[in-house]
Amino acid sequence: MSGQLLRLRGVDPLLFRDGRPFSSEKGALSARTLPIPTPGTVAGFLRTLYGDRHGWDWNDPVKQQEALGIPVAGLLLMCNKEPVFAAPADAVVYRPDKAQEDALMTLRPCENPAGCDLPDGLLPLNVTEDVKPVSGYNLWRGSDMHRWLADPEGRLQPIPAKLEGPVIEERVHVAIDSQTGRSDEGKLFTAQFVSFERLLQESSACSFQEWSLLARIETSDGKSLAGGGTLGGERRLAVVESVSSEEWVSCPEELGKRIAASRKARLILATPAIFSGGWKPGWLDANLQGTPPGMEGVRLKLISAAVKRREPVSGWDYASGAPKEVRWMPPAGSVYFFEVVEGSAEPLSSAGWLQSVSDREQDRRDGYGLALWGVW
Repeated sequence: MSGQLLRLRGVDPLLFRDGRPFSSEKGALSARTLPIPTPGTVAGFLRTLYGDRHGWDWNDPVKQQEALGIPVAGLLLMCNKEPVFAAPADAVVYRPDKAQEDALMTLRPCENPAGCDLPDGLLPLNVTEDVKPVSGYNLWRGSDMHRWLADPEGRLQPIPAKLEGPVIEERVHVAIDSQTGRSDEGKLFTAQFVSFERLLQESSACSFQEWSLLARIETSDGKSLAGGGTLGGERRLAVVESVSSEEWVSCPEELGKRIAASRKARLILATPAIFSGGWKPGWLDANLQGTPPGMEGVRLKLISAAVKRREPVSGWDYASGAPKEVRWMPPAGSVYFFEVVEGSAEPLSSAGWLQSVSDREQDRRDGYGLALWGVW
């Protein structure tokens, strides 16, 4: 297999439908977008590019299955070519009473919970402050995430700076009368689009943000996929660039050493995962023990978790001509606390870094559940 690392960027603002109804019915007159597409959307886009480059007949069931077998890892969000991750759920940024600056509360498993009745012996998280999170900290830069993963106590100083994601634009459209070719009076609808460029103005200075998506595809040849294509809803234009493999986010050497020497491992999802147990990985047994896919040599026990509100994923199956089933994902930034019960944690930082921990092989090929590993 030959690997290609690709950067995707919208030339036009792009639409990544969130699955809610979009029709002429009351309450459904807006096409809403996700701020970041699901991994399956990008995987399908790149596989389609590959098949089109080779002249595949997409009505051929054999080619459809061959396309599904192409592994895609990603997507990773980039800001000015620096990796950006969803904020981890075990870090809560808040504003203390009468304080001028924000502070960070670290969530860790409570060692001696009183009156805890969580199922399967899971430990609750120790919440030290009765506060509400401050908005604006939904994304963390890669350097901050690496510091957070390497810090078992979670005493991150300074706290990450606020980082606004890609701009979401909302545009108003009007229906066209098919008979006259003119606007149909009173029939308005809106659509949201993600813009991959943002101009920031701070006091007298201006800065420019360029957002992109990074993905890696494994194919049977080295045929370049660089060029243009249509990504997302309404077939809007995106550009694909080949980049050096060195731009893929690797595990820092010092972090890898800390993981290998620790008996406590912390998993943070870099992309949404799909588990048979909903929020809980299906590779865990009745005792909450198991080995993540492809990481032989280590056996983990789940101790606690900080999982964000679930997100749906669906879509349209062109092969069957029917909608796909709705499945629920623990979102990127969800955190799982493990103890190493057998073997060494070294495979987590080597074979397991940014590898998928989803249950089904197809979901792993689609890039769902890429893992960042750390200590606690």
